[in-house]
Amino acid sequence: MLDSRLRGNDGNKKPQSGEREQGVEKEEKGVVQPEVISELVSGDNLFESKGYSTVKVTKEGTVQFKNLPIKSTGVAEYQMALEGKAPKPPQTFTMIKKNSKEGRLLGLPRDQMMIVFDTTDEKYVDALNAHNQDFSWRIAVFALDVVFKKDGKPVASFEDKKKILQENGITDHQSLKIFKDVQALTQMDEEKADFL
Repeated sequence: MLDSRLRGNDGNKKPQSGEREQGVEKEEKGVVQPEVISELVSGDNLFESKGYSTVKVTKEGTVQFKNLPIKSTGVAEYQMALEGKAPKPPQTFTMIKKNSKEGRLLGLPRDQMMIVFDTTDEKYVDALNAHNQDFSWRIAVFALDVVFKKDGKPVASFEDKKKILQENGITDHQSLKIFKDVQALTQMDEEKADFL
């Protein structure tokens, strides 16, 4: 998913087998061996993850790739704060019969009135889609490790940064790719992770 995780500092080439990158040995198969940490020192930023999100751009039939620097620091905390703002589905009181599919699944001993969340409600679905799109944009903007400027001066607000990205041609699809690349900075491939 994120080839840039394997690129060298120049962002263009992958490290060759046997090269050291950030204190981690590469095996011949290209599998990253974990580094044993025996000391933690204040201010070392040992777990700070940085990389690139590579965005494809086509201009007049010519394909180009742009590397946007990204960072993981603070993303998880920001993500949790945003998740708390997600819309909630409407609730209704419904009689759940003990012999219905839902009643058997819940192991109901008798028919029972229950609160049911209506996740198919049209207004809820629209609000959730809008939230998810805004969520991915906010994470992408937050994680970009670049300086945003307007009229030669740095800008700080999300709205200004998003507008600058859109004025530069970043689409919703590309912002979603940046979002996924940020997640990939710290997520391990479960097939490759071996904790035993």
